[in-house]
Amino acid sequence: MLEDTVCIVAGAGRGIGEETAKLMADEGAAVVVADLGADLSGEGEDTQPAQQTVDDIVEAGGEAMAHYGDITDLDYTDQLIEDTVDEYGAVHSITNFAGILRDRMIFNMTEEEWDAVIDVHLKGHFSLLRNASQHWKSRYEAEEFERQRSFLGVSSSAAIGWAGQPNYAAAKAGVLGLTRNCAQELERYNVRVNSLWPEAYTRMYKSIPEEYQPDGMTDETHGPQLVAPLPAFLASEAATDITGCTVGLGSGELSFISDPDRERKIIKEVPADTKTGGWTPEQIADAWDNLTDGYETKRTSKPSIPNVQN
Repeated sequence: MLEDTVCIVAGAGRGIGEETAKLMADEGAAVVVADLGADLSGEGEDTQPAQQTVDDIVEAGGEAMAHYGDITDLDYTDQLIEDTVDEYGAVHSITNFAGILRDRMIFNMTEEEWDAVIDVHLKGHFSLLRNASQHWKSRYEAEEFERQRSFLGVSSSAAIGWAGQPNYAAAKAGVLGLTRNCAQELERYNVRVNSLWPEAYTRMYKSIPEEYQPDGMTDETHGPQLVAPLPAFLASEAATDITGCTVGLGSGELSFISDPDRERKIIKEVPADTKTGGWTPEQIADAWDNLTDGYETKRTSKPSIPNVQN
């Protein structure tokens, strides 16, 4: 499915990124494995994880090269794209799994814990997408390439909210806004931009205190290899014109995630001289039950997901 395709996979030294890079190579792609090799909290550097992924790909008969650096550094991501083009001639797909955790309840969280997670997850996506979009825009204006390019941001169901992870939840919700916005901006340059909600038993999940972990998650039932087919599909030409979407995969469950948008509205005529927008607080209180009829308004748990096929 990915013959003659060049894919950058950031955060591919471990976990879902590693499995995605390997599957993309199995599907015929040339893969650039980008990973700083930091630990789960973002400390340290290690070239071994990225190199091990590359070694595994090459041993299996695929094509790959390792690249090391800080995904939040715009000079680094610019160099990553330049080196990829120098080596393989193009960049067709970028997927960004790079991320860290600094879990804490909001009332205990430090500024440094907040900044570190926002930096890696949200600025990291900006850094990659900003430089990739500059490259793709320039190349499209020069060549008007027919084959679409693809950027896949990695969000999380934590964007709905996950107690103990306000920094991570905010960053992953930010990824949704960034990718949906850029899908609109980059469509004219034949670039599609989507978001992924993976569900896998990774070192991030394993770091959560056991009492807060979902029941029944194991390496066999929720392994990261079970997520990899979705980013591989979205990197391929089979996903042409799919853009601005959020999709999920894990443990055999493939899902399509709705946009944050108005569920229902009540329109009230607004007088020209109004100072309250046509509504008073009392009128809103009176209309509230009608506006929200059928919806849960105490939203402190994740919503259930309808199954369309057994």
